[in-house]
Amino acid sequence: MTFAHSIYTILVVILFSSCSRYPVSGHIDMVNSQKKPVIYLIDPVNFGSLLSSFEGKVIDSTTIDQKGNFQFTKMPASSEKKLYVITIQKHGEKYPTKLENDVPDSSNYIPFVFQAQENIKINSVANQLTKNASIESKIIDNQSIIKLIQNRSLLYDEYKAKSKIASEDQLLDAEKAKLEFQKSLMESVQNDKSVFVTALALRWISPNGDYERLPELVKSACLNLTQNAPDHLWTQQICAKSASLSLTPGDQFPDFPMPMKNLDTISLHSLLADKLTLIDLWASWCAPCHQENRNILVPLWDKYHQNGFQIIGYALDSSDKGWNNAISKDGADRWLHASHLQGDVSPLFDLLKISTIPANYLVNKEGIVLAKNLHGVELTAWVDNYMKK
Repeated sequence: MTFAHSIYTILVVILFSSCSRYPVSGHIDMVNSQKKPVIYLIDPVNFGSLLSSFEGKVIDSTTIDQKGNFQFTKMPASSEKKLYVITIQKHGEKYPTKLENDVPDSSNYIPFVFQAQENIKINSVANQLTKNASIESKIIDNQSIIKLIQNRSLLYDEYKAKSKIASEDQLLDAEKAKLEFQKSLMESVQNDKSVFVTALALRWISPNGDYERLPELVKSACLNLTQNAPDHLWTQQICAKSASLSLTPGDQFPDFPMPMKNLDTISLHSLLADKLTLIDLWASWCAPCHQENRNILVPLWDKYHQNGFQIIGYALDSSDKGWNNAISKDGADRWLHASHLQGDVSPLFDLLKISTIPANYLVNKEGIVLAKNLHGVELTAWVDNYMKK
């Protein structure tokens, strides 16, 4: 063996050893940052803890040197792919697992997928760690994660532009803009087969884990993952979450005994119209509900009641007087009304697994849910189209 060849061999060994010793490394620009020069490596453990503050398990930490470089030496040796999160914290923050989710562009973490024998390089800017993240990796999941991060930032900006509220009357418009953001983000990953990418998207549409208004999106994710990763623990956890949520189109609305305004108790299915029934969940103290009653429901009732359209209102009220006054004032005495008059304590809401209003369900004469939570002109257009059939 020649001297030159020996030197070359030594250099290759050194390079390989360096890569093996630092399977995850990178660079963080700390200029003008209020963050501590320390990076924590977090194992989310399960779907429920993914991207949730103060959860997950810290498995390593390392300092960011004066040039902005960092390396991790403690990576699990599993040959299976697994998602991890790196995060940095502000000076004075004592919890290494605090994750900032309020504004995507200023989030303080980067999710990535790792498996043994791989080398990954992660770069970003401290003040906008998630938004400016780049991941150099042969693992395809990481390319999809970066694409998802970019889509999330763009879609969130669009959502915030639409949801600037000038008055209380526009609360439903803000809710609609939020739902559009959530649906669009999930649509951006619907063809991705990675359980990690789908899980990240699900967590980003509702960082606090509240999917009450999003059961269709969780159900769709469950179906996709059941096809692409049926044995993965997160698939099982996401599907369990889906099963715990409220009705989706195609489900049958329960034949609940309704405590009617006239004090009778009548099974809901016996109240359904021949063609279409709107089950409206509201309260006398709900300002958007009043707007909906006066501007949308009254015109729909007047237009279609004689053609097989019914409205059944159920109120989260505690005062009989306040409830009746609101019904009369809104002109809602045209249609049927029920309430347990127990305020937020509602057996019907418990059965439906919901807690927020305004909410509604459109059902056919068999009680099958056709659509839900449509409001304003969107509700009017849907009913117009259906009643023409």
